[in-house]
Amino acid sequence: MRLRLNRGFTLVELMVAVALAGITGLVVLQVLSNYQSRKQLASGRNDAQVSASVGLFAMEREIRMAGAGFTLPTGMLCNAGINIAYNGVTVSNGAPVRPIRINDGGTAPDSIDVLRGDSDFGSAPTTVLQLMASPTQQIVVDANMNLAAGDLIVAGAYDGSKVCTLMQVSANPTANSNAWNLMHASGTGLPYNTASPALLFTTAVSYDVRDIVMNLGTHGWRRFSVVCNDGNRPSGSNNCDLASYDLLAVAAPTLATVQSESAQVIDLQAQYGIAPAGSQTVDTWVNATGGWAAPAEADQRRIKAVRVSIVARGARDAQTVSPASLTLWNDGNGNVKTRSLSDEERHYRYQILTVIVPLINTIWANV
Repeated sequence: MRLRLNRGFTLVELMVAVALAGITGLVVLQVLSNYQSRKQLASGRNDAQVSASVGLFAMEREIRMAGAGFTLPTGMLCNAGINIAYNGVTVSNGAPVRPIRINDGGTAPDSIDVLRGDSDFGSAPTTVLQLMASPTQQIVVDANMNLAAGDLIVAGAYDGSKVCTLMQVSANPTANSNAWNLMHASGTGLPYNTASPALLFTTAVSYDVRDIVMNLGTHGWRRFSVVCNDGNRPSGSNNCDLASYDLLAVAAPTLATVQSESAQVIDLQAQYGIAPAGSQTVDTWVNATGGWAAPAEADQRRIKAVRVSIVARGARDAQTVSPASLTLWNDGNGNVKTRSLSDEERHYRYQILTVIVPLINTIWANV
């Protein structure tokens, strides 16, 4: 009997081994592909989630504080309106103070303007001790409020009966016996001051004894909007950030001239929460269109909250991964906001965050 020593693999055995190896390889590749897909999905969602959360937090904080420095326990400081100039140009000629303003973008993103002070002394006014000789003369008050050169102040009547004026302190307050002198001269680096108030304002006010001054700090008038790297509206081919900037100092915002609050934000939509006159309870939500595009003083007081929704996107996927339309909010009462996506935009994953922000200073003033 012949012994079968040193026998090799047969062709059939090799073919079976190759087939098994191929099947194993396909299984491994499929597992890796699924893992990579899930990783991209999780990563895209996480990126969008973090971006949206950071941006919304920054904006919510500012909106919540809208009107700080312009409200008192007895009501609004500037019921009669406010005078604001910037670089010798009239910004507000006795117009109503709008602590919060939504600028409706139509099919494009909205933007939100916030007017508030950021001083620790914003809610503690100082009292005027003597009549100003003219609207450009120093203001003599009973406290320095920790003011420094360059800080913003607003002067008005305690009962809101006078037109307010937004000014900029031109030097550190100087002591004068038991009083303090506040200078607000015009000059370089002081864009809110003017040498000729009577030429810019219908009512250039000289403030009198018992009028008040509020320290607004350095915050100014800020806008939150979506700014894209190519200057166009958001699309599938550009990069856009949720940004904030000084509304008066930055005429043409670009990513180089604004403060980025959150990257890859493609939409911002907002509504006013309206209460009946004399009430603090919101019962209606309205877009900033029609009469609410520039609400009158009485309607401005009815704004008690703002609903804000932002849409952030993650990394691009090779496949179509999002629906043709995103729902930003649906409160169940027929108030629905959606955003359509182009074919290219559907290759991104999105995170939508919506928040309702109460305007605590307006509510606190009980107007």
